[in-house]
Amino acid sequence: MPEFLVVYDYGQGGVWARIKASTPEEITTKYPFLEVMLLRPSWMDDGLYNRLETFDIEQPPTGWVAKVVEEQK
Repeated sequence: MPEFLVVYDYGQGGVWARIKASTPEEITTKYPFLEVMLLRPSWMDDGLYNRLETFDIEQPPTGWVAKVVEEQK
């Protein structure tokens, strides 16, 4: 399954994660507060990218994504 880079813009910055999903639309349908980035920002090096929280769209979210989901309810 492809992996997509996502960001949650909370107004004063953003937090990033990687999500395994079939399509970007699958992510934005399930998590409309996330923006799927088709290109990695130039400032995000491999080290930072590899440290991002990663989860599968078919599994319950973890970390900050789970917290935002809970706040959205």
